[in-house]
Amino acid sequence: MSNEYSVERRIKQHKLRRKARRGEIAIRRIYKLIRFIFILIILYGVYRILISHYWYLPNDIYTNPNSKNIEILGNRIVKKERIIGEMKKINLEKKPIYRINPAPIAHQIETLKPIKRAYVRRFWLPARLVVMIEEVTPAITVSPTEDTPAVIAYALTGEVIPKEYLPLDESYNTVKVLSYGTQGDDYEKWNNERISTLYRLAKNIESYSKERVEYIDLRQPHNIFVQLTSVKIRLGELDVSVFERIKAISDILPEVKMLNENIKYIDLSWKESKYIKLDKKST
Repeated sequence: MSNEYSVERRIKQHKLRRKARRGEIAIRRIYKLIRFIFILIILYGVYRILISHYWYLPNDIYTNPNSKNIEILGNRIVKKERIIGEMKKINLEKKPIYRINPAPIAHQIETLKPIKRAYVRRFWLPARLVVMIEEVTPAITVSPTEDTPAVIAYALTGEVIPKEYLPLDESYNTVKVLSYGTQGDDYEKWNNERISTLYRLAKNIESYSKERVEYIDLRQPHNIFVQLTSVKIRLGELDVSVFERIKAISDILPEVKMLNENIKYIDLSWKESKYIKLDKKST
């Protein structure tokens, strides 16, 4: 009896172990199936993301004035329309934003004279281009008369800002220069030294006078005038002594303001002598 009982017991234990193994196998298979389905869902999601229209720039990116797919920052001289006009010259193939090379776009924008550097960054959701512009800083504008708009402008480093980009934003504190571009002083041929000299001259005069320089009159190259807020100054020749001569402004201008006379100009054209020219027509 004991042997028969032992055999039956072993058979039952074997059946239980087989049943337990089958359960474990079933559970592992279910886990594998769930993992497989989960991987399929992830792959499908990635696929849908990759083919999503949010990766692609719209066809009207350059023609739609209200497009949110292009943003231009930092431009004060060059208008947005002009920058977009240059960007149009680079063919944007119909491909995802991450495959578009921004370098050719930036190089094309940099062909515009007032722009020193351009940076183009790509973003998603939605696909868009953000263009960051670094422009030259205007220092001098040139006009033929006091009341006519500027015909050309220069940065302090010598870069030309052509007439097509004028007038400049009023926030630029530039030095206005009057010139006809004749009599041996063609403003279109001014070099860095000439521009730097005029700018430094204006800033030094403002420092000595505590007034704004309204303009520097170069229309007679050998008889130069500078108009301040309160009075005009005659400098004569723009030679090596001019920076020494203008130092007298800080001494003579307070005396001028105390005079009860109409002043035509302060004459600083001579190094040895300075005098005040009265306006006889007004007396």
